[in-house]
Amino acid sequence: MCAIKTNILLKEYSISDIITSNPKENFFYVGTFEDTEDPNVEWPHRHDFYSLVWFTKSTGINVIDFEEYEIKHNRLFSMRPKQVHNWSYSKNSKGYIIVFDKYLLKEITDFVDKPFFDLSNKKTQLLKPLFENLIEESKKNDQLSEKTIVQGISYLLLQLKRVSNKNPKNKERKSKTILKFSKLVSDTIGDNLSVNEYASKLNLTVDKLNQICKENYGQSPKTIILEKKITEAKRLLYFTDLSVKEIAFQLGFEDSSYFSRIFKQKTNLSPTEFKSV
Repeated sequence: MCAIKTNILLKEYSISDIITSNPKENFFYVGTFEDTEDPNVEWPHRHDFYSLVWFTKSTGINVIDFEEYEIKHNRLFSMRPKQVHNWSYSKNSKGYIIVFDKYLLKEITDFVDKPFFDLSNKKTQLLKPLFENLIEESKKNDQLSEKTIVQGISYLLLQLKRVSNKNPKNKERKSKTILKFSKLVSDTIGDNLSVNEYASKLNLTVDKLNQICKENYGQSPKTIILEKKITEAKRLLYFTDLSVKEIAFQLGFEDSSYFSRIFKQKTNLSPTEFKSV
């Protein structure tokens, strides 16, 4: 599946843009997938909120940050603000959807660091009542419902973390330090900081940062930084009309020719070829 091309900056949507029936003052929405209106939005796009979408019955493809993931029965997707999102799912899809504002994470636990979860029968039996209870609570709209929903989302996220930690495919729990490093790289993607500078900002030695990166990702800090730059370059090439030279400069490359060589090494396409795909 190929995302739809656009020549303007990727549009970012708020909760009230996506869920038009949700009051604008509400910083969350919970409901069933089939009873939630199909939003009139540009595809692909970004959200400025967190979302959990559990497909209890569906097939299709969900594209998150240029990575394609299969949509299938009892697969639950988690998406963060700013991620590029596009999907195509089968008619009569069923499931649950929860979205909540960025600031809510100040009150509840950290968001799960995984694009999707495949839920066993045992886990579906545990999670289904949690989603159903949140939906019922959202209908009450009294003084306690908001607090109850915030607590309920927090509890749900903790359960998903437990699922992730017990999943054999996810035995390698990412350390808080590597997550801080990853976020720092994303936040400073165009600053052209050295590995030494990143280590200093994290109060680590370069050797320690190298060790943490190798343990968690099997890659050096330099490689991780470069991979993030290439991913951001893809976004800018695909979703904006910036020139290759402008993108290279924006990502901290002083020489656009060098940027083009590195990009082709990583993608097998030149930036110009990628932009025209």
